[in-house]
Amino acid sequence: MAKRTTAEKIRIFRSFFTGLKNVYGTYDTKTGRVRQVKEPVTDDVLLAHLAGKQSYGVYLLTGDKTNALAVDFDDDELCLPIAFQAGARRYGMSAYIERSKAKGYHVWIFFEKPVSARKARLVARKILADMEKLEIEIFPKQDSLDSEVSYGNFINAPLFGAIVLKGRTVFVDPAEQTKPYPDQWELLERMQRVPEVRLDAIITSCKLTEQNLINEKPIPEKHSETKNEASYFGLPPCARKMLDEGVSSNQRVICFRLAIHFKRSGIPYDLALVTLKAWALKNHPTNDKRIITESEIETQAKYAYTRSYRGFGCEDPAIAAYCDSNCPVYSHTKSVFSSGVCNNRTEDEIS
Repeated sequence: MAKRTTAEKIRIFRSFFTGLKNVYGTYDTKTGRVRQVKEPVTDDVLLAHLAGKQSYGVYLLTGDKTNALAVDFDDDELCLPIAFQAGARRYGMSAYIERSKAKGYHVWIFFEKPVSARKARLVARKILADMEKLEIEIFPKQDSLDSEVSYGNFINAPLFGAIVLKGRTVFVDPAEQTKPYPDQWELLERMQRVPEVRLDAIITSCKLTEQNLINEKPIPEKHSETKNEASYFGLPPCARKMLDEGVSSNQRVICFRLAIHFKRSGIPYDLALVTLKAWALKNHPTNDKRIITESEIETQAKYAYTRSYRGFGCEDPAIAAYCDSNCPVYSHTKSVFSSGVCNNRTEDEIS
C-alpha cells in the first residue's frame, strides 16, 4: 500500500467531498448534537476531520449543481444499499457503499464535474422507484438553492478519524461488502466518476419526470422470459419476505430461488453472494439444524448463475409457503401450472 502525505490525502478528499465553501456541518461526538459552522472550509477543517478532532459535514448543493450524490439508508441491512448499487450499475453508473457513523449506510455516486442536482436526484429517485423505496433520503435534498434555501442540508463526510478504526464512516470492500476496504485512499483514487451525459441518457431513455416517478408502479405488465419481471427492484412478495425475515427451513432451496431472481435482474454474481450471506444471518432454523454455510450459499448461487433455470419456484412447497395471491408472478405461474407446462426443480437437483 502506497503511503500518502497529508497534503495528498486532503487533495484527494476535497476532490470528492466538496460543496459550499463558506459553511459546513459538524456534531459533538459525546452528545450527538449537530450544528452548522459558518466558516470557510479550509484544509485545516478537513485535516481535523480526518484526524478525528472535529467532524466535517459537506453541503453538497452549490447553486443548482453538485459534485456528488448520497443516498441515506438508515437500517443496518446491506440488502438495500447493495440493491441501489446494483441499480446504478444497471444504468451504467458506479456507486460506492459507506458504513455511516452510527447506523446504516450511505451510497455515493461521484461526478466528473459539477452536474445538475435536479438530474442527479431524478436518476437516483428512478433507482429507488425501481426498488419501491421512494421514501429513502437523497443528498442533496433540493434541486437548487434560492431565497428560501440558503444552504440546503449537510451530510457527514466519510473517513472521520475518531471512528474509522471502529469500522464506521468507511467504504466497504466491493468484493466483500460486510468488511471495510483495507486501503480507503487507494479505493478513492480508483473510484469511477459519472459524466453528466450519462444522466441525460438515463433521463431520456426512461422518459423521467417527477410526476411519472410518483405514478410509477414497478409491477410487471406482462410475463416474458426476456423481461426482468422478477427484478431485484420489484421482487415478488415471497422473496421480499424471505430476505426481510430470514427462513426457518429449506435454506438451500430458498437460497437457490433467490439467486435466480437476482440473476434475472442482472445483479452480478459477486453482489448476489454478499446479499445471500447477509440473508443467511437472519435465518432461524428449527429442529436444531444449522444455518446454511457460505460454501453452501456459493454452491446454490453457482447453480443458479451457470445453468438455465426458468421456473420461479412457485410450485415448490418451500416457496409456496411464502406465496401471495396478489403477486403477478404467482398469478402467471398458476396459469402455467394449469396448462401443464411448468418447469419443476427439486432440492435434490440443486444440492
